[in-house]
Amino acid sequence: MKRIISVFICSLLLSVNFSQVSSAANKVGGSCKRVNENATSGSAKLICLKNGKKLIWVNRADITAFAYGPAGRLVYRYVAGKQERQSLYKDWIKSDSRSEKSFDPIRVAAYKSIRDLKIDPSHSNIEFEYLIRPSYPKEIADVIKLQSVEFAKRLSPLLDKKLLIKLILVTEKDRAYVDSQFPSIVPNQDWQMLFDLFADYVTLERFYSRSGTGGGTAAYLPEKGYGYYIGHTSSLAKLNTYWPEVAPHEMTHVMQAVLANGFGGEYGEGDPRAKWHGHFIEGSANTFGMALGFDQLGWYSDEMDVLLKNNIRAYKGTYPMRNIDDALFLVKEIEKRDTQARGELSYGAGQFVWEYFVGKYGADKFIELLRNVPKTQSFDQNIKQTIGIEKSEFYQGAAEYLLTAWKRLS
Repeated sequence: MKRIISVFICSLLLSVNFSQVSSAANKVGGSCKRVNENATSGSAKLICLKNGKKLIWVNRADITAFAYGPAGRLVYRYVAGKQERQSLYKDWIKSDSRSEKSFDPIRVAAYKSIRDLKIDPSHSNIEFEYLIRPSYPKEIADVIKLQSVEFAKRLSPLLDKKLLIKLILVTEKDRAYVDSQFPSIVPNQDWQMLFDLFADYVTLERFYSRSGTGGGTAAYLPEKGYGYYIGHTSSLAKLNTYWPEVAPHEMTHVMQAVLANGFGGEYGEGDPRAKWHGHFIEGSANTFGMALGFDQLGWYSDEMDVLLKNNIRAYKGTYPMRNIDDALFLVKEIEKRDTQARGELSYGAGQFVWEYFVGKYGADKFIELLRNVPKTQSFDQNIKQTIGIEKSEFYQGAAEYLLTAWKRLS
């Protein structure tokens, strides 16, 4: 209910008809008379907003307050392959006006380290096979292809052999195709859940209740020698509910699996002998997905915060965050994804664990960690071998970072 109300309020704000004035005296930072009044200053569009006790003119292109779409997500579009975000006042913003000093240094370092990974413009080591069904909305398919190629440009230099990635996009209209074709492409457990999801894609109301963005699953199959990314959404979907984190998140799973030679392991998540934990898989995929899904540091930061804030609302009673002991407990809890709370928090809280790792040690160290999966006996040993400290020390630092963010967003 809270989410629906907040979206409704934003919709009301967006529907306001602003009055327009024009005067040579209007300038950014100058005084104005009525909140939400519009003006021009040369080619710049201004809006009158409250700043403390004063009303001042603000350049609309510099506004960082964002709009929510019909399913409660921030709204993006792509113009000539460039990402733009809709502001609270319905403007399409091309860049974020906040400086790096507006954000935690760890956040800045993580974002820049991921985006600064070496690029192969032709992604020469990666070939895509596109299996895109006619029912899949074209404008979303085009963005997913664009984002997947951009990720591939960073993955290609990490490989010493050619990699085929099957990029498969389906909707609820493709039940027969999924049933007949998928068994020969990917393991059954990776697509059986689609039929349950398809049931919620038949109407916009039901689709929006699932956040309106669809989802995906991805991995690398060592026995077959190719990677895959299955994307799914409603045939009714539009770009105004698509979440740009999804495609790079799934491509991160391909990267995880191909560098580690699969997700195999003798022990399950949460076991001290396990090679993979829930937050390692999903939290790090979210960190990379966010960093490569949003073209501005400020937009990446907003999306990271929005997701954790939603988790806090949902689970603050289950996981109170009063001190470092609580934060450490949560980091250990999300090693497993055996409950809904742990599963969701492995994404929202887990991404802060791995933002801390990448911000402190660098994206190259994360790549090394993945390569060390088949060379080490456990996640604990892998951490020690890769960054030279015990897992407990890594968790301590990550928990402190998570605790600070949790308190800031509560």
